[in-house]
Amino acid sequence: MIRLGYVCQSLGMPEPSLKTAQLGRYLKGLVDLTPIYRYNAEYVRRSTAHSAGLGFTAHRISSDLFPLLDIAPGARMLVPDLRSVRRAAERGGVHLSNHPSQFVVLSSPHEEVLLNSLAVMNDQGWVMDLLGAQGSITLHGGGVHGDRERTAARLRAGIARLAPPALARLALENDERCWTVPELLEATGGEVAIVFDNLHWAANPRSAPFEVELERALRTWPADRVPELHYSEQWEGKPAGAHAEHITGRGLLRFCEEVAAASGGREVAILVEAKQKDLAVIRALGELTRRQRARLEMLVPGLSAARPLHACSA
Repeated sequence: MIRLGYVCQSLGMPEPSLKTAQLGRYLKGLVDLTPIYRYNAEYVRRSTAHSAGLGFTAHRISSDLFPLLDIAPGARMLVPDLRSVRRAAERGGVHLSNHPSQFVVLSSPHEEVLLNSLAVMNDQGWVMDLLGAQGSITLHGGGVHGDRERTAARLRAGIARLAPPALARLALENDERCWTVPELLEATGGEVAIVFDNLHWAANPRSAPFEVELERALRTWPADRVPELHYSEQWEGKPAGAHAEHITGRGLLRFCEEVAAASGGREVAILVEAKQKDLAVIRALGELTRRQRARLEMLVPGLSAARPLHACSA
């Protein structure tokens, strides 16, 4: 069974943006985090319910859900009760995951960057615990700094310093420049789950064959975790690996078929990374013929129970 979903923002629902907070303004006493945190908690509840209503049972919550959580003293005390979000995810059967920014790097040679990265990861693990979320907290391996072996050693050491909630959910993702799936496997000894990203695979000149990387990534996930994968398409005219505004229905169906074959029927979650978020997936589904849509619904059962897509489209 495949769970299909999108990432962070729900552009097809009212008020589709999270509230943010700037560090400079906070340090000047110009920002009150409490109402921001309350609004964003309600936002993720609405977004989770919106996702479930579309039949999308995989959803990535934003790592910016509670801005400055890793910096502002006592910020954890300001995080509101998240049981309503948890209930929304449980009712909709939504698999929640998380993906901190590219500035969170556990392999950094700079101690300050590593300490900041550990703080972010441990906060995200704490939030995921509050949500009862079983999905991953996904990171990239970071730059190799001219020495892959030493970088790999730093990555392993950084991972070992994670608090249990973050460590239990950690996953690493292949990228378009530095790390292929085989390279991540070698760096971690196969001890860390790997998220396969189709666009990064295509953009990385060192990538192994598609089937090899896909199958090897799927095998890294233990039986008690749902393997996650990312699907996107190249933004024409942009650097290799840049996510497009939309995806094609045919491309999405083909990827789902490939994943289903490689996973042997195991439950997996595919997250679409497109600039237009939920609207991109809705448009892609609308491109499918009746036969193609029926085929996709066999692979992604949640879609057959969704409310009409036109009710949520822009």
